[in-house]
Amino acid sequence: MLRSTLRGLLLVALASPLLQAADQDSLRARQVTDSLRTVESKQVVVTGTRNEVLLKDSPVRVEVIGKEKIATTAMVSLGDILKEQTGLLMTGAVRTGVQMNGLGPDYTMILIDGQPMVGRVAGVLDLDRVSVGNIERIEVVKGPMSSMFGSEALAGVINIITATPDDGLTGSATVQALTRGPVDSRVELGYRRGDLQLSGFMNYRTAAAFDLPLDTLSIPYSGYQDATIQAKVEYRASQHWKLRGWIRGFGTETSGTFIESVFGQIASNTGSVVQSDLSGTLGAEWVKGRARLTLTAYASAYNERYNFDVAQGTAGETDDLLRRIARMYAQYDLVVGETNRMTVGGEFLYDDIAGTRYEDPQTSGSSPFYRTGVAFAQWEGLPTDWISYVVSARFDGNNVFGEALSPRFSVLWKPGEHLRVSGSIGTGFKAPDFRQLFVTFSNRLAGAGYDLIGAARLGNNLEPERSVSYDLGLRYEDGQRDLSSTVSILYSGELRAYRNDLRNLIEFYLAGEVDGRNVYSYRNLTSVYTQGIEANLQLAVALAEVGTFSVQGGYQFLDAKDVQVLEAIDRGQAGTIDEQLTRENYGGLWNRSRHSGTLRFQFDSDNHDWSANVRLQFIGRYGDESLDRNGVVISDPARKVLDRPDEYVDGYTVINLAATRSFDVGSFRIKVGAGMNNVLDRFHPTLIPGLVGRQFFVQTALSL
Repeated sequence: MLRSTLRGLLLVALASPLLQAADQDSLRARQVTDSLRTVESKQVVVTGTRNEVLLKDSPVRVEVIGKEKIATTAMVSLGDILKEQTGLLMTGAVRTGVQMNGLGPDYTMILIDGQPMVGRVAGVLDLDRVSVGNIERIEVVKGPMSSMFGSEALAGVINIITATPDDGLTGSATVQALTRGPVDSRVELGYRRGDLQLSGFMNYRTAAAFDLPLDTLSIPYSGYQDATIQAKVEYRASQHWKLRGWIRGFGTETSGTFIESVFGQIASNTGSVVQSDLSGTLGAEWVKGRARLTLTAYASAYNERYNFDVAQGTAGETDDLLRRIARMYAQYDLVVGETNRMTVGGEFLYDDIAGTRYEDPQTSGSSPFYRTGVAFAQWEGLPTDWISYVVSARFDGNNVFGEALSPRFSVLWKPGEHLRVSGSIGTGFKAPDFRQLFVTFSNRLAGAGYDLIGAARLGNNLEPERSVSYDLGLRYEDGQRDLSSTVSILYSGELRAYRNDLRNLIEFYLAGEVDGRNVYSYRNLTSVYTQGIEANLQLAVALAEVGTFSVQGGYQFLDAKDVQVLEAIDRGQAGTIDEQLTRENYGGLWNRSRHSGTLRFQFDSDNHDWSANVRLQFIGRYGDESLDRNGVVISDPARKVLDRPDEYVDGYTVINLAATRSFDVGSFRIKVGAGMNNVLDRFHPTLIPGLVGRQFFVQTALSL
């Protein structure tokens, strides 16, 4: 692998004099297409192995979303960015989370510069509160990554890499206004000189309240304001030592009348929600010869307070939450021979929670907490120029759920210059979270009315969820043809198949009824599986003196089933009074689209002064349990099943448009942009809570 990395860097260095000898018109066409090469051919990634490796040579499949792609769409939150990626679907009635490989938001780990984000509500990190400011790139690894990242990485990992400053002083300021959305203001600064690097950004958003009609109702959307600030420093103290640190703070307040979708019903509240999140990292890196030692300390605290207009049972009108994490991490890397790298390390994690919903837990009167000790090891090998592999394993010992061992093996075969075949098999685990074990909550909002009780409080033991995952991919990279001295074509494609077999899946279920209110809790299912196929194609045509026309398209087929339901069908024990359930009319797990896809058409001018794009997201129909028409279909355990056409939410397509124009004024670079989101005006707050209808935006940015 190291040999491949060095070879890739050497090729980049050699490319310049060769291009200088080319015809100038042809050179311009090549330069434009080169900027589109899944950059990828020269991109270094870190998330797949926790070490730097060229993307094209990584045995662990990593998808990269670059800052150029973000900049040409005027997207302002992480949720906006991810929903335009193949195989990533946004879900969540109260928070916007990501569904990956057919698994829900609580199975995907979200990192910022390698450190985990906290603040999950109902298992979901709200991606709409993560600003895109200061993002260099986003790395996405699909499939269980528990072998390196532990629990919460059962579906995969999304790592937000913040920008490193260029030499000297750099900076930018951006303002964007969105109808039925926020006015977003952002400032970014960077400074680099000698051994010192400083960077940071500040973001402030404010949105006014508004109402939208739905049939005979008027649906209120509350106003809010939030702010994010982040600062990062890196200093090379000596030849061998490098020191780094960063701090990030986030705060938001939502007030007025707002809604949430609860089992397909509209629950309304007049009051406020206040959230804050403060996190920081200190680290040191020592490098000498073939060895590297990395030491990191990380801490984060998340606070949330709901002020309700209706008393929520005995808890009253105020609901508080405090979540804290402290983490110590050490990693040692050693290059062995010419082509191998060994990684070993350990981690200690302390995680606790307190608040209204977690008072008087079954833990001797103290707040629930997790204390986890970790040991991990990894071997990266390159036995030949055309094969590389990674073997990794992680051991977690936890005071609540016990022990977990998570191995993974990934391999990359390069039969030709452009062809890559990758495969992996790995195991993952997800520990029961505090909510699933210890929560006590009563929702008395209008339109709702239910109790949620953690499994431990009902005397039920929850086992960690386990999975075995298989992944096989075939991709063709960096295909290029020169049709003439002024026209070049760049193309690439990928076909990927995956399967996840999960045991002890934790599900939300109806446990009973008290005083006319439904009582919900959590339980383990025996097994489910998700499997699917992804296909991606990219094509770009570069015309000298004109620009580049490109198209990118992706499609996912997903099959997600409950194995217990399938077994009950085969025994003839599944169905209603009216009809026996068959495999043909069983629609699989709720809230999963069998078919989904993305399509993007883009034009970039020859000098990069103009850009325009049209982006489409297709979400096929999916089952919504709130639409269930025939009740319990299997009795052991009791379960409602997707089995009727009228239990589906219809599929829909979202079309977004954007255009930008950049120009110089003195020493400043100015960019203006405008566009429209959700051109077809899709809107349904109970079944598709993430859409608020058609939106227009304008944007302007000033940079040094």
